[in-house]
Amino acid sequence: MFASGKYARAMCDRCGKEMRYKDLKLEWTGFEVCKACWDPKTKLEFPTNFPIDPEALRNPRVDVDQEATAGDGQVIIIDGNTDPAGQLNWFKGFEVEVELGDVTVEIS
Repeated sequence: MFASGKYARAMCDRCGKEMRYKDLKLEWTGFEVCKACWDPKTKLEFPTNFPIDPEALRNPRVDVDQEATAGDGQVIIIDGNTDPAGQLNWFKGFEVEVELGDVTVEIS
């Protein structure tokens, strides 16, 4: 059993003001505070309906936009109607021209 605290003095945990022990009130934060410092719990401080961010698709599809490589970084060249890999039909008729210029390096 505890004493009644009839003559006990205590300090407010928030403002530090000394007052009667019985006048302090236990707040939702765990502090024992006076009436002036009392801060009731509001719904905005602890929302219960959090929006959920979608992280994955329910039925994901395979990406068909693949690069035209042989797997080791070499580009597959499609010449006319022939397709060396036998898989890249959407590249037929597409031609690429590449020119390399001269590079001069001067060390001073």
